[in-house]
Amino acid sequence: MTESIVAMLRRLLIDDYYGLRERLARRYGSADFASEVLHEAWLRLGRAEAPPSIAAAVNNPKAYLYRIALNVAIDQKRTEKSWLGKAEIEALYRRTFDELDPARVVEARGEVKALAKAINELPPRRRAIFMAARLENLPYKVIAERLGVTVRIVDRELKAALDQFSRMLRE
Repeated sequence: MTESIVAMLRRLLIDDYYGLRERLARRYGSADFASEVLHEAWLRLGRAEAPPSIAAAVNNPKAYLYRIALNVAIDQKRTEKSWLGKAEIEALYRRTFDELDPARVVEARGEVKALAKAINELPPRRRAIFMAARLENLPYKVIAERLGVTVRIVDRELKAALDQFSRMLRE
C-alpha cells in the first residue's frame, strides 16, 4: 500500500483502538484476543504491499480496517484449531508406546471403514473440498481456484462436511 494510506489506516487504528477492540471482543468473547488481533493488524499494515490504486478502493477506511482485523482473527482461530492440546499430545505419546493388540487393530479398521463410508456419502463437491483441505492440506484459496468457487463456499462446504461427520458419529 502507499505510505500515506498505511499511515492513515494506522492513525485510524490508534484513534479508534478501543472501539475496534470492543467490537472484536463482543464478537469473539475476549478483550485479550481482540488486543492481539489489533496488534497483528498493525503489523500487517506495515508489511502490506499493494498497488497505489488501492487508495481508490478504500472508500470506508474504518470498515476496511475492521475487515483487516476480522481476517487476522479468522487466521488466528484457524491456527488455534490446528494445534493439539496438552492432553492430546500426552495421549498420542502414551499410545505410541502401547503394544498393538488385536482388539485395537479391529477397532481401528472399523473406524477407518466408517470414515471412508462417511466420506463417500458426501456430495461430490463437498467430498472434493474435504479431501483437498484435510488430506492434501491445500489452502482454501487454492481449493477455490481449483474448483471454480469462492473461498467462502469452500469454508461453508468444509464446515458442512465436518457437521455431517459429527452427526454420523453420534448415530
